[in-house]
Amino acid sequence: MTEPEDIFGALGIDQVLVLRFLGVFSRFEYSLKRSGFVKGHDPVEPDWDTYANGLRGKFQYVDDPGFSYAVKVLVNAPPRKQILSKSSLDWKATIVGIGEQHENYVLRLVRIVRNNLFHGGKYPDPVGPVEDVGRNSLLLEASLTILKQCLRLSPELRIVFEETA
Repeated sequence: MTEPEDIFGALGIDQVLVLRFLGVFSRFEYSLKRSGFVKGHDPVEPDWDTYANGLRGKFQYVDDPGFSYAVKVLVNAPPRKQILSKSSLDWKATIVGIGEQHENYVLRLVRIVRNNLFHGGKYPDPVGPVEDVGRNSLLLEASLTILKQCLRLSPELRIVFEETA
């Protein structure tokens, strides 16, 4: 029997990177909710779209080559979304929605990276291994870079993110 902690080997992604990403992502969502970017009440969810709307036009003015590269990684070869097609798991291309603003799209791609990892879309299936392990790590690193830059662009959110007690 495989031990639960051995599952990281099946991912083919560095365990520390996975934990860093999940930690930052979950704290970011917590910070969104605590900062008033909330929708629903039972259950309550972070309102990513309202948050992204407040960033409209700001990504283009970020003077950080690492951030620009991270955005290009996601936008030029977006993570695919896992779907159910004819009773089996499959993948669907992610495209920009009609009227979707750039910042909204980029942050939606970050959420897809998280969903694919957290909901099991990054494990190899019985018919073959993960296609490109290096790409999975690249997507996680790019997503981390984008979330960190969002904290720089949103001082109020950053204050909540950095709270310790």
